[in-house]
Formats: sequence, structure tokens, C-alpha cells
Amino acid sequence: MEYIYHNMNPFGKHVRDCVYRAVAHFFNEPWRVAVIRVVRNAMASGNVNFNYTTNIVDFMKNQGYKRMKAPHKGITVREFGRQAKQNEVYMIHVTKPQHLTIIDDGNLIDIWDCRDCVMDYYFKKEKEV
Repeated sequence: MEYIYHNMNPFGKHVRDCVYRAVAHFFNEPWRVAVIRVVRNAMASGNVNFNYTTNIVDFMKNQGYKRMKAPHKGITVREFGRQAKQNEVYMIHVTKPQHLTIIDDGNLIDIWDCRDCVMDYYFKKEKEV
């Protein structure tokens, strides 16, 4: 699995916006659209800590996606990536630090290389052709 630097933030900033970057990539939409959708979901649920884990899980559930546990405890993003299918996009939650990242076409797509981070859950979808 290769690491590919890609920053969905239109301002080119490296700020705590991994939720919005991951949502934007996962749904193939602009970063600003992702921000609005996630924030609206958080406001509707009363959970205004927009980057909090429960908020992203709630948001994805409302989009029709189910949170799936990591295949086994202690698995890294790199190890999981070896199992990733070419026709699927994965939004992965890692721990230490808390972070959302993307695997697409078997590659890690993010602003930093978190392949050696341990994951705890993920969402997946088939790629649109």
C-alpha cells in the first residue's frame, strides 16, 4: 500500500479537519459540502463536538453506512490495506491519535502517513464507476 498525499482542505491547511477531509473523499464531494453536511447532522442531533467519534458514527449511520470493527485487535492501517479491495473505498478510524483516514484503490490518501497507526473501526463502500 502506497501513501499518497492529498489535502481536501481548499485552504491547504493542516488543521484538525480529518473528519471533513475523509467525508469529502468518501462521498466524492467538495470539502465545504462535507463540512456543512457533518455540521448540520451534529446540530440536528445536539452533538456539537463536530470531530467527536460519536458524531461521525451517527453521521455515517444517517447516510446508510454501518460501522464495522477492525478484523482483529491491534491491526494497523497498513495491514488492513493489504486486504482492501480495489473497487472499495474505506474510511478508517485510528487511535493514538484519534484520526479518520481513507484507503482508496488500495492506497492511503491523507495529509500524513498513518499506515502504522492502529485502527479500531471503519466504513466501506463500493466505488462508483
